[in-house]
Amino acid sequence: MTRKDYIILAEALNITMARVELDEVNEGQQYPHAAAGVMAVAEELADALKRDNGRFDREHFLAVVRGERELQSRPPRKAA
Repeated sequence: MTRKDYIILAEALNITMARVELDEVNEGQQYPHAAAGVMAVAEELADALKRDNGRFDREHFLAVVRGERELQSRPPRKAA
C-alpha cells in the first residue's frame, strides 16, 4: 500500500469518528459504544498495516483518526 492509501483509510475512519461523536451529542447516546467500536476497528487495521509494512507509524495513524494530527501530516522521522 502507498501513503495515499493510508491517508484514504485514516480519512474515512476520522470522518466516521466525527459523525459518531456528533450523533452521540445530538441524539443522546443513541449508540453509546460506537466511538469505542470505531477506535477498535482503527486499532486492528493499524496493527494489520504495521504487519504489512514495518515502516508504518501506527501511533501517527491513530492520532490522525482521533483528529489529533492533520490528515496530510507526516510522522516524525526516526533516528537511524
